[in-house]
Amino acid sequence: MTATPMKQTLTGIGDKLHVFRVLRYRGFRLYWIGHATAVAGHQILILAHGWLAWELTRSEYVLGALGLVAAAPAIALTLFGGAAADKLELRRFLILLQLVTALLMFALATLVATELVRVWHLFVVVAIHGGIQAFDHPARQALFPHLLERSHLMNAVSLNSMIWPGTRIFGPALAGFIIDYVGWYTGAPLVGAGAAYYVAAATYLAYGLLLLPVQVPVIERTRGGSFIRTLLGGLSFVLTRNLFRSLIGLNYLDIFFLASHTALLPVFADVVFHGDGTTLGNLYVASGIGALVGALIGANLGYFPRRGWLVLLGAGIHALFLTLFGFSGTYPLALGVLLMAGVGLSIFMISTQTSVQTRVPDEYRGRVMAIWGMNYSVVLPLGQLQMGAVAGLSRDHLSSFLGRLAGAPSAVILNGAAMLAVVAFTAAASRRVRDLTPEGPAEE
Repeated sequence: MTATPMKQTLTGIGDKLHVFRVLRYRGFRLYWIGHATAVAGHQILILAHGWLAWELTRSEYVLGALGLVAAAPAIALTLFGGAAADKLELRRFLILLQLVTALLMFALATLVATELVRVWHLFVVVAIHGGIQAFDHPARQALFPHLLERSHLMNAVSLNSMIWPGTRIFGPALAGFIIDYVGWYTGAPLVGAGAAYYVAAATYLAYGLLLLPVQVPVIERTRGGSFIRTLLGGLSFVLTRNLFRSLIGLNYLDIFFLASHTALLPVFADVVFHGDGTTLGNLYVASGIGALVGALIGANLGYFPRRGWLVLLGAGIHALFLTLFGFSGTYPLALGVLLMAGVGLSIFMISTQTSVQTRVPDEYRGRVMAIWGMNYSVVLPLGQLQMGAVAGLSRDHLSSFLGRLAGAPSAVILNGAAMLAVVAFTAAASRRVRDLTPEGPAEE
């Protein structure tokens, strides 16, 4: 019997949404909901940190310096975090990290809401949080593959990859709304920011509570040897395997040159578009919508035979549209190009991370994912530092030459052009990346 058009439509939709089937695993479902909740809180923190730093100092250099403060402990501790993830009981370790983070953000929220906060308080909290993330990220990445059957790992990676862009749609918008509304209602903008920090603290507490009932099977742990030897073993694993080295390196460059533009979004919202906290939130929302669309596209291209070209296409789209964002002088145009940049970022990230996660042995997973996770804990803050420095130098010394592009716009344009050059060079020179397939590494 020929299927009806309605049945064919429903079947097609079901095929597109197959990525969500992994949520039938109770342990993974609790982990994923908690992870998504905490990442939403992190999105609130990203906007709140930038808003607070700009409100207290009006300095692009300070916005960039926040990146350095976050990167310093991550540089020192991330590889140890990976070694810890391969040695410790992951569920209990993650619960402890969420509780400590919640207490840290609660303390900052109180300082902000009572208007006692100083910029050095923000720097201290960002530094401590950076150290916590050095252990938190590899533990999260090492835990979830053990909460479902390995045949569904690609769907789980894709679903996890939707969390960041998905929460970016409402997390920053919620933060901007809370800051503006509570600030207006109380007559004190800092009270509004304090309320946003309280909400962020609650999300980390919720993640810890959701992990309590999760049942984790016995995991083969790395035994014997010091933390240093365990750490060096993971580093050697990545450096001696060409595919891992190439994909992680390309990922680092994309984050350094492109994702670091978020440090300057408060400047775009205030100086370029003459807006407020809601304007800032909407800039995050636009890229979040695009990234979610890109994640859905990437999830359904998991077995696309030319994955290498998918990696390069995603990176190229991300770079091109962020460069156009730097040139955009109008708010609606900026929202449109940020949306397209988000599409490219997700396609790139899902293609690269899936390739790494599906190939790494379990005994190295924590350490390899710690190295992968340095893209946000180390590379992103360093990228934000250089982005803030370039913007400040451009505004201070090249305003007469660059006109309206001086400052934040010129920094984003320069970094976008640099990444476009990286993508072009990689496409021309790296057969290993070009020939990457879903089935196995493209190496000799």
